Amino acid sequence: MKVCIWCQKKEYRVSFDKKAHTIPQSLGGGNICKNVCDDCNHYFGSPQPNLPSSELVLKEMLNISKFLFLNRTNSIPKNKRFKSEYFKLNFQNKTIKLKPRYSVKKGFQEKTGRQFRKGLYKVFLEERERQRKDALSERFNFIREFARYDFGNLPVYIQIPKFKAIFTSIPDLVNPQIRFTDYSDEMDSNYRIYSYALCGHNFLIPTSPLFEELCKDKFLNHLLNIDHPFGTSIKEIIYAEDIDYTFKTII
Repeated sequence: MKVCIWCQKKEYRVSFDKKAHTIPQSLGGGNICKNVCDDCNHYFGSPQPNLPSSELVLKEMLNISKFLFLNRTNSIPKNKRFKSEYFKLNFQNKTIKLKPRYSVKKGFQEKTGRQFRKGLYKVFLEERERQRKDALSERFNFIREFARYDFGNLPVYIQIPKFKAIFTSIPDLVNPQIRFTDYSDEMDSNYRIYSYALCGHNFLIPTSPLFEELCKDKFLNHLLNIDHPFGTSIKEIIYAEDIDYTFKTII
């Protein structure tokens, strides 16, 4: 019997008819999590009062980086083109501007930043279930509360690149993936953090609500000690503009 990893309701109480893409199809995601009920799947794809959906924000933000890089390498698929609800993007000058009707909205950057973080946690837990089948564990209740029910305020960090380079591949840009490996298990066990490479950026999401209090300093020391090639410092994502979508500091 299926059990939804978000609301934890069983199959006799909710339906599981719709395909729940772990990464939005509009971003190129193709993986499906079978244990997401239709109600929860609808929640992540639907706008909330005065808020865009977390899936839309995730797609909007990361498609900027995806298409800029594909355009730079002349690798954009012929049947694809950049479309955005919020932004005007100039490929030639690598400039991005909010469309006028959104630039005047009070708190837009902060609200979309929060929805973006919720979207990253959503992808994490659904991929965790798809690959490891353990997303119903109580240790992930804090993620359910934030991503699905909008309780609390969980952090997401971005690793500040050490080199002027983008660590990605064309296949991973066209069809984004995240992976759980022996290395990610080690990082989870030692520092309660998951390293999340997506569309040319390296995101870090805590796997414990106590990460900041108990593990953050130890993790930062680890980055310094190994001289991590992806960067030895991190930045918390509060506002949408905290992400270097156009890689202007790199290329």
